[in-house]
Amino acid sequence: MKVLDLTRYTPSRARVDGQLMDVLIPPRRWYDALLASQGDELLDRWNPRVHQDLGSPTASHDCWVWTGGVSSGGYGVFRLGGQQTYAHKIAWAIEHGSPPAFAFGPHGWEGVHLGHMCHDADSSCPGGTSDPHRRCCNPGHLGLQLHSTNVRAGRSGEHQRRKITCPSGHDYATNGYLYTDPARVTRRYCRACKSGGRAVEFVGIRKATQELAVAA
Repeated sequence: MKVLDLTRYTPSRARVDGQLMDVLIPPRRWYDALLASQGDELLDRWNPRVHQDLGSPTASHDCWVWTGGVSSGGYGVFRLGGQQTYAHKIAWAIEHGSPPAFAFGPHGWEGVHLGHMCHDADSSCPGGTSDPHRRCCNPGHLGLQLHSTNVRAGRSGEHQRRKITCPSGHDYATNGYLYTDPARVTRRYCRACKSGGRAVEFVGIRKATQELAVAA
């Protein structure tokens, strides 16, 4: 088990999952640069990258969409203090201070994520890297969540489960099966792609070998 070096973190209290918890805040160069910024230099770089429909009567409640660069995971990114970080973290920090990395929750110390509440409230959003909520920088749409809460809310696997063919174009309804790898992670594979000479690559425990029916 990895031992947490508490000397690197600043202890504090914050509301996580709606409850006040003990938290640990890590040192961050970008946050130090944010505190040291003077004048409008930071805002002059920041504002052109955030789209807010000021003509909307609900502008303050709408998503503020990041239009600058995004990470491979679909989150807006911004460089500050020689360090690249997520744009929504900077939006949160301007309002509330540097977000914590850990919180002492019901099951002990657990990682903390800065979640998008706008995504959690939109049941029609499948999640995944193309999720438009990931680019939202409205601090009113953000909230601190325990890692376990964030995973449940993310629905990150739904866009994969909706696929009806494998990357090679084989139909999952007739060729798909579930497979549990040595790390006990269950994944969906295509029998047509993974059979034959490549079968030995997938050593582990098959959770199911029967055909996987996939709803269109």
